[in-house]
Amino acid sequence: MAKGKLIGNILLEKNLVNEDQINEALKVQKTSGKPLGNILVELGYITSSLITEALNIAQKREEQLAQLLNVSSDMVKEMELTSLLKYTMDEAVRILDADRCTLYLVDENANELRSFIAQRAEIQEIRMPLGKGVAGYVAKTGEMVNLENAYKSPLFDPKTDEETGYKTRTILCIPLKSKNDKIIGALQALNKKGGGTFSFNDEWLFKSYGSCAANAISTVLSDEEVSSDTKAAENMERLSLTVENIPDGVIMISKEEDSVVVNPAARWMLGFEINKTLDKKDTLERFREIGLVNVLKWLESDIEDIFPQEVIIREPETRVIMIDFADIGRHAKGENKKGFVAVLKDITKEKEIERIKSEFIAIASHEFISPITSIKNATSLLVQGTLGPNTDSQKKFLKMIEDSTEYLAYLTTTLLDLSLIESNRMHIKLDKVNLSQIVKSVVENTQYMAKEKEISLIVKDDNPPPVLADPYRTRQSMLALLDNAYKFTPNGGEIVVNIKLTEKKMGTDIKDNDSDAEVNTKHPEKEVEFSVKDNGLGISLEEQEKIFEKFYQIESAITRENYGMGLGLSICKDIVEAQGGRLWVESKKGEGSRFAFTLPVYE
Repeated sequence: MAKGKLIGNILLEKNLVNEDQINEALKVQKTSGKPLGNILVELGYITSSLITEALNIAQKREEQLAQLLNVSSDMVKEMELTSLLKYTMDEAVRILDADRCTLYLVDENANELRSFIAQRAEIQEIRMPLGKGVAGYVAKTGEMVNLENAYKSPLFDPKTDEETGYKTRTILCIPLKSKNDKIIGALQALNKKGGGTFSFNDEWLFKSYGSCAANAISTVLSDEEVSSDTKAAENMERLSLTVENIPDGVIMISKEEDSVVVNPAARWMLGFEINKTLDKKDTLERFREIGLVNVLKWLESDIEDIFPQEVIIREPETRVIMIDFADIGRHAKGENKKGFVAVLKDITKEKEIERIKSEFIAIASHEFISPITSIKNATSLLVQGTLGPNTDSQKKFLKMIEDSTEYLAYLTTTLLDLSLIESNRMHIKLDKVNLSQIVKSVVENTQYMAKEKEISLIVKDDNPPPVLADPYRTRQSMLALLDNAYKFTPNGGEIVVNIKLTEKKMGTDIKDNDSDAEVNTKHPEKEVEFSVKDNGLGISLEEQEKIFEKFYQIESAITRENYGMGLGLSICKDIVEAQGGRLWVESKKGEGSRFAFTLPVYE
C-alpha cells in the first residue's frame, strides 16, 4: 500500500523462497522481536514506495519524451539556421529548468568553435579555439561534462565570468553528433534554477534532446551547404556571362575554390587556348611564368597587398600588359582573404606611342640646342656693342631677345631631361659631394632675384657631412626649388635655405649607382636634408597631392605671370629619388611652403 492506497500484492510461494531467505527472515524477527507477519507488512510498504517512485519517474520520462517529440517536430519546421539555433537554446533552458544555454558549432576549416548566445530576440556569435574551455573540450572529445562547481574544474576559465559579469555555478555540456556520429558542436546549459545541480535524469534528458537538436541542425546545415554550392555555381555562371564580352581581360580567383573565371580577352593576353577548360592551378602557373609571383605570395598570406604590375608577354606575340588587382569580400587589412579580381589591360599601343613621343622630344631638344646657342651668342655680341653702339630702343629689344632665348634654352633642357627620365636613360654619376659648397654657389648665382623683389634670403648651414650624390643634378634640383620660392614669395618677403644632418626615414634606395662610393656606416640612421622655406601663398592639401605630377601647375595669378610647363618639380623629384633621396612639401594655404629633399650620407 502507498498512502493508504492498494497498489499490488506480495505473494510468497514455496518455490519462490528458498531456505536461506526463510532463515534470514527468522533472524530479523528474533532481533526485532516483531512477529514475522509484521515484518512482511513493513517490507511491503517499503517495496510499494520504491515502486511508486519508479512509476512516477517512468511517467515523468514519458511526459518528457512526449515533449522531445513535439520539440523535434518543431525543430524540423525551423529551416533557417539562426532561428533553429535560437529555438534550440530557448527550449533547452525550458526543458532543463536552466538559467541560460549556449550552442557551439565546429568550424573545421578554421579549427574553431562558433559560439552562439541568445540575447533576447537576437543571436550573438563569437569564435574560440577548438579544445578551449568546457565546450571546446566536449566538442573535441565527444564526452559529456557535468560540473557541480565550475570553479573547481580546470576546464572552466574564470575570465569568462569576469568579462561578462555572469556568475557560473553549475555546467552541463553535451556533444552534438550528426546521424553518422560526427561531432558538429556542443550544447551547454548553465546554472540549474533554484541553486541545485544537474541530476542524472537531467543528463538523460539533455542527451535525448541534444540528439534531436543535432539531427535538425545537421539537416539545415546540409541544406544550406547545398543551397550555397548551387548559388555559387549560378553566380559563377552569371559572372562568366557578364565578363564574356568585356574588352579588357578579367580573371576572378577564389582562395578556397578551384574554379576560376577567365574571359576571352584575358585568355588571349595570357596565351591560353580559347576553348581550353581552365582551373586555378593553370592560371596561377601562368602568373608565375610571367613574373607575377606576388599573387601567389598574397594567396598564401605571405604578403598583405598586391599592387598593379606591368608585364611583358612574348607569346603568341609581344605585348605589354598592365594588371590591376582588387580583393574580393575583404573590407580591411587583417580580414580573411577570399580571393581577387585581376583586370588586364593591353597597353602595347600606348607604350609605343609613349616611346615615339619620348624619341621625338629627345631628337627635337637636341636639334634645338645648336640654333638656340647660336642665337644666344649672337645676341650677346650685339648687347656688348661689338658691332657698334646700341640705341636705347635697340638695347630694350636685345634684352627681350636675350631673356626669351634663355627661357627657350631652359625649356629645351627641361624637355630633354624629361625624355631621358621617361626612357630610363638619365645618367646619374654618384660621388662624394659637399652640399654646403653647392648651396653657396646656388645662392650667389640667384642673389640678383632676391634683390629684384627685395627678398630677405637667409642661409642656415649646419655643415653636415658629405653626401653620395650627382653634383650637377643636385645643383639642378636646388635651383629648381629656389627658383620656385622666388616666384611665389611676395616683394619684401623672406626665404630660408637650410641644410642639416637628420634622422633617416626608411624606404629610400639608390636606383642607379655608377660610382664605387659606399653609403656611410658611421651614420647608418642619418641623412642630409636640404630645404627651402618661403612665406608666399602656400599650397592646399589637394594641390600638394598633385604638385609633383608632370605638367601640373597651381592655378594663381603668379603662375599666369611666370610661364612654365609644370615639369620642374616632377623632374626634381625623379632626380632626387634616383640618388636614393626623398622630396616632399609642407605647406598651409596662406602660410607659405617648405620644400625639402634628402640625400644619403657618404663615407
